Amino acid sequence: MTIDLIPGRGVRPPAPLPEPAFGLGRAELLRLFAPHGDVLPDGLSDTFVCGTVWALSFNLPGLTVTLCARNPGRFEELEEPEEAYGLDVVFISRNPHDDRPPCPVGLYGVDVFGWPAHEVVEALRAEGLALPDLAPGHGAVRHGPLHLHRQGSAPRPPTAGRKARHEPPFTFGAVSLSAADPSDPDTRRGRAAAR
Repeated sequence: MTIDLIPGRGVRPPAPLPEPAFGLGRAELLRLFAPHGDVLPDGLSDTFVCGTVWALSFNLPGLTVTLCARNPGRFEELEEPEEAYGLDVVFISRNPHDDRPPCPVGLYGVDVFGWPAHEVVEALRAEGLALPDLAPGHGAVRHGPLHLHRQGSAPRPPTAGRKARHEPPFTFGAVSLSAADPSDPDTRRGRAAAR
């Protein structure tokens, strides 16, 4: 059982769950997942994600998957009805309340939660992604529409007079993939602008 992030397309949950593609609306996603109550007994549930028009989430072993449409104006009134905004961000995070071993989260064949963060970065670089180095003490890396980060807080900086310690290896605990690079001003409006 693996869930795969597919840049430019969306996410592929384990079979028999359907593949929610970027651009699908909230109602379409609810219809798509409705027949899979045996695999997802809690179904898709509405959830809150700051800066979104709508967000739906579901659980897989050890993980929470959130599908959402960003609000292009952030704090402004919506220019279109909610139905006009399609899926443009997928968030996957470890679920600390689920004792089951987490489902592997693949990106270009690399389990992004299954190895120390520095090894994940190197493996993704080997797949052709120009990822920046992990900044010491930050625990996050961003590359266009991809954002990987540790779950929980980063270690505290050393106090005055103490020698800085080498940061122990950590794993990523959360990943997001956007339909387009969110820092690109031409793509912030997402699918709503194309409709």
